[in-house]
Amino acid sequence: MRIPCSPSVLAAPVLALGLLVAMPASLAAQEPTPPANPPAAEATPAPGKPPAATPPAETTPPEGDAPRRPRRPRVQPIVIEAGMVHPVSGPAIENGVVVVRGEKIVAVGKKGEVELPPNAIVRSFPNGHVYPGLVDAATDAFALDDLRQDGNQDGGSLFADDLHKRGDRSDELAAAGVTTAYVTVRSPAFVRGQGAIVRPTKDGFELWTGKEHAALQLRMTNGLGPSHALQRQQQLAGADGLFEGLDEFRKAKTDFDEALKKYEKEFADYLAFHQKKKDGDKKPDAKPEGAPAGDKPAGEKAGEKPPTPPAGDGPQPGGEGRRRRGGPPREEPPKAPGAADESNGPTDRAELERAFADLLAMALETQDPPKQEPPKQEPGKQEPGKPEAKPGEQGQGGAAAEKKDEGPKRPTYPKAPPKDPQKDALLAVLDGELPLRVEAHRADELRAVLQLQRTREIPLLVLEQAYAADAVAKQMAQQSVSVVLTDVLPMPMPAPYDAFDPSLLPKHLHDAGVPFAIASGTARLSSALPLLAASAVGRGLPADQALRAITLSAAEILGVAKETGSLQKDKFADVLVTDRPLFASDSRVLLVLQKGKTEFEAK
Repeated sequence: MRIPCSPSVLAAPVLALGLLVAMPASLAAQEPTPPANPPAAEATPAPGKPPAATPPAETTPPEGDAPRRPRRPRVQPIVIEAGMVHPVSGPAIENGVVVVRGEKIVAVGKKGEVELPPNAIVRSFPNGHVYPGLVDAATDAFALDDLRQDGNQDGGSLFADDLHKRGDRSDELAAAGVTTAYVTVRSPAFVRGQGAIVRPTKDGFELWTGKEHAALQLRMTNGLGPSHALQRQQQLAGADGLFEGLDEFRKAKTDFDEALKKYEKEFADYLAFHQKKKDGDKKPDAKPEGAPAGDKPAGEKAGEKPPTPPAGDGPQPGGEGRRRRGGPPREEPPKAPGAADESNGPTDRAELERAFADLLAMALETQDPPKQEPPKQEPGKQEPGKPEAKPGEQGQGGAAAEKKDEGPKRPTYPKAPPKDPQKDALLAVLDGELPLRVEAHRADELRAVLQLQRTREIPLLVLEQAYAADAVAKQMAQQSVSVVLTDVLPMPMPAPYDAFDPSLLPKHLHDAGVPFAIASGTARLSSALPLLAASAVGRGLPADQALRAITLSAAEILGVAKETGSLQKDKFADVLVTDRPLFASDSRVLLVLQKGKTEFEAK
């Protein structure tokens, strides 16, 4: 087909073609000759000087050998020898030995029967007594006065967030041999929050990891003052009402967890689909025909870039016919027979015709194409073979095909139920993950608490200040209820509690088979914890049970008996050394270890 063109249109490509042919030769004549690169010569040492030493080659460590980490210094073991060792979990050992390595106890036994590690630090107390660190099951140490008087607490309040070193003698629990303590307060609040377990140190305390939420506190008494039975009945109804609606709250949390898992799965599928679609849209790099996958072009080494091709088709500087200054002509590789001479540009006729055709096409593309009016169509008529478009479908010819590629829709994040920390704590109580500690004094208050446990099926129940516990001791033993006793010193009680004798409760509960612990109740009496246990011994409690009440039994009630409370292998090295038996009135603390670290030592 003949293409109509004007002479002005053809003049531009013809002129460009002439310039293309003449350009390489003119460029070759104008470019300077690059300086010759002399070969690198070895350095010759100066006369009278020794040759320079060759630096040693860097040695690369073999692959796969990771650099060695510096070894940690070994912890020097500690051996405590004493005239008497009281493990609490078993009978006392005369001339006993306790071996400590790091934070744990590694051996307990009789001297001469236990293998002692070499290079150990030996602490000898020939007349001393060794006990496990004391466990105070209820104290208000490290709690500020504001926390003790706060009546606005609820089940979501955490004591662990409001504990501080007070800076007075009431916080010096470690010097008294206390290595574990449960912190609570006797505030006027109905729900007092969640107590925490701490480990006293010489500088204050540290929270027991995992025991920041140790128990939920509840008050079901009006205190030492007089109260009416109907008032106490209302307290029972209020305590029972706390557990109302927990089933719906649990179901909402469960439904949300299931919906969240479904959302995560659907969102992962959504991302995978669009990632696959994105990868499919990428076109692979073109490769020469017949080249195997992964092979690189010949002459290209790993890690090297291919050489940059020369610009244009003409000869490059330093080509044939050029001389280097001060040197012979540069040798060029021999040409194949019949190869075209590139120094004068493209001489092949076919190449010239192709170049001319390309330039001509470029010139024609710059001209505006003739305008063509679309064919007119009479109203009411349509082209044969095409169905009439429905409203809303015009301009959507590929909508059906696009819908096939849309894939899954982006899922919607599920709506979370309202947060309620108190209900979360109550659910943990029902699941047995959190003990419920209730303060109740009178017999009717204690019976109300026991009824609440039966109705709501509470697995772990601990009673505090249960002055009338002897009246319901049998029922408490049947329901596996534990008791934390305070105020066990033989002191008169105010009216209307003057009929109670708390100093006799340890013996009564022991006889009834009720687990109990003796606690200080306040930081001011923490140093007198052995004295409280000794007073129970004076009222008929066996001495070994009194010792257990401030060590292993207390640890069992707090849920930490696997880690502390007795001198046993693999437990924490919480050790107390005294110069006389612990319950002696003139007993003095000589050494206190908490997890193998010295927290107190008498001078």
